[in-house]
Amino acid sequence: MERGNYINPSRSKKVSTYVKGERMFHEIDYKKSSAKPGETLHVTLPRVKDLVIVPGSFGLTFDMDIELDPAEPGSTVNTYPVNNLAANIVSKYVIKIGSTIVYQLDYAHIYNTYADLWLSEKQRSNSIFKGIQEEELRKLRTDLGATISNPSASNVALRKIFGKRYCIPLKFEIIDDHMPLCTDDIEHDITFEITINTKEYVLKYAKETADFELKNLKLQYEAIRDEALKHEIEGMLHDGMVFLYDHVHHYRVNEIPKKDTSVNVDIDGVDRRSLKGALLLFQSEFTAGQRDSEHFPDPHIKNVIFTIDGLPTKVYNPCFQYLHQWNEIFKHFVPEEFKRSQDIHMDMHKYYGMNRYGFWIDLRSTEDNSIHGSGKKQESNKKIHMQVTKENQGDGKYQMHIFLVSDARVLFQKKKFVSYEV
Repeated sequence: MERGNYINPSRSKKVSTYVKGERMFHEIDYKKSSAKPGETLHVTLPRVKDLVIVPGSFGLTFDMDIELDPAEPGSTVNTYPVNNLAANIVSKYVIKIGSTIVYQLDYAHIYNTYADLWLSEKQRSNSIFKGIQEEELRKLRTDLGATISNPSASNVALRKIFGKRYCIPLKFEIIDDHMPLCTDDIEHDITFEITINTKEYVLKYAKETADFELKNLKLQYEAIRDEALKHEIEGMLHDGMVFLYDHVHHYRVNEIPKKDTSVNVDIDGVDRRSLKGALLLFQSEFTAGQRDSEHFPDPHIKNVIFTIDGLPTKVYNPCFQYLHQWNEIFKHFVPEEFKRSQDIHMDMHKYYGMNRYGFWIDLRSTEDNSIHGSGKKQESNKKIHMQVTKENQGDGKYQMHIFLVSDARVLFQKKKFVSYEV
């Protein structure tokens, strides 16, 4: 007999278990002490003996050393990071297992910055270490001797705590959304290759002499010493374990004149077992040093007619209209646990009216983000064609970036990496 949540005779808010693992936080020197714009860093998930690495704890920390303008501390800071430094400082994000590339994202700063707009308000306000912060705090943390007029007390406190120290979370579902890993028992290394972006995408500045360098590089992660847990995970990796993840691919960038009212977009030449959808992000031209990292302009797409695999008016019949676009992108970017409460930073006002726009077409059977494998089977000889009608936005041009998001998986067996599928 159902009795609801409050008087259920089997109700319990906790699970009784015996867990006596020894938890520890590790911070170790990276093999290089510094890095400059354009460099690629090769970061390998550490080999830990008799330990397991806690999911979601791996990151690269550094001091953000910026050449100041003016060079001496004062009341004005003219050179400082763009918002969301961790996302914007990485232009290319590659993940290898052994020598096999299982993930490669060019223009990573564009996609990852946009994805972070869909975090909750609390997640964003608690991401100071990643560099999601208001302009005043960005200035205070750049010049620790600056005497900015009437700074907020909370920003002064946060400068004292974090200083110039930032963290790039090294994220991958294999080490974030699945079991803890006993890396010493896996035959192949998991390596992140991150390319440091150039200054015009990382800094706000007035003088071309502006520059930056990452110093005092360290790796951080949490681990647990628990023999029973480690033995259980070893058994699962030996018997065979499938890890599921989202594969994001920068498909193409096109220049689109803002005045054009008709644009044709084709996606072909790609094989995907489960294509979840395509994301179109638009970028405007900007003056070096004046980039707004979270500016994603709306080209005012009034409607789109889809022809998919030669069949007209697919997905939306007869066409995908302007008013549909918020509901469509909401399906993909909002985690299932937030869909009912809609407790996210993004809303319809920001999306349509405050340059936080992205065009997403969902190709899954269901919008449920907890389901893996419900996307469209895409073959290289088949085409997705979009006939786009937009408003005339005047002079200039957009860079239109097309990202494809697919379901992917990695297979381990006998503690070895066997294969991956996209």
